[in-house]
Amino acid sequence: MVSRAARAVIDFVAGDDVWVAVGVAGAIMLTGGLARLTIDAWWLLPLAVPAILAVSLLRLTRPASARRRTRR
Repeated sequence: MVSRAARAVIDFVAGDDVWVAVGVAGAIMLTGGLARLTIDAWWLLPLAVPAILAVSLLRLTRPASARRRTRR
């Protein structure tokens, strides 16, 4: 039962693209680290999230032949 619940939470958080979840989590951690250093970092997340989304979309919309070449 616990493993099913854990899988459900991971699926909810990560969704279809684990790399987007990892990128957003990294951006949140970086923002927190900069804020802890008393650096004004409010601007980081509004820039990081669209950039992460764009990279994800570019990666997923490449032709299948290009995707196959990069997996080797």
